[in-house]
Amino acid sequence: MGEIVSKSRFAEIIGVSPGRVSQYIAEGKISHAAIVGEGQRAKIDVEVAKDDLRRTLDIAQRLGNGISTRIDAAVRPNETTARPAGEAGAPAAPLPEPPRGIDQELKLEKLQQIRRANRNAAIADAKSRGELITTVDAKAEMTKVAMAMMQEFEGEITDFATAIAARFSLPQRDVIHLLRQRHREFRADRSNALDRAAAAMPETVETQVLAHDDEEELA
Repeated sequence: MGEIVSKSRFAEIIGVSPGRVSQYIAEGKISHAAIVGEGQRAKIDVEVAKDDLRRTLDIAQRLGNGISTRIDAAVRPNETTARPAGEAGAPAAPLPEPPRGIDQELKLEKLQQIRRANRNAAIADAKSRGELITTVDAKAEMTKVAMAMMQEFEGEITDFATAIAARFSLPQRDVIHLLRQRHREFRADRSNALDRAAAAMPETVETQVLAHDDEEELA
């Protein structure tokens, strides 16, 4: 039989409230085999109870409650660690770390899944607020803006030509022809410049999107 402690002491060992320990017992997550005695004075066999919780608590619940490391860790007795005779002043040897097994790997995998879900949610949220956009979409939006400006200017050529012809007593048709020719040349020149700028733009630009767990670490 391993170390026998009270319910409140066992609650301290695994880092939960005494009420939660009573709940584990009532739900059968701590078996009768771990209970020593009866009634209010009943105590708990630490190792048996820990084994029960390893089997009965799912990984997500253990991660959420923060007790995984406590129920997986080796139990440290309340008494001072014994030293060999003649070495009373020597420091106690550290307890060995528990081996990393399948249970630990499953917990790490679950934690990674939670973090991936948080990151994906943060990316989706940034996209919905317009803070994140692909370079392909950015290029398309820039092209739309440039084309709209060009079309608006081209629509005003007739009014420009009328004003110039009246001011300088010139044939309106000749002025319109000249303005449209210069506009076509300008548009071709700017189109080539924009094509070169777009070709030089990288496919992706690094940005930082904080997931929920990252925000907590920075707080």
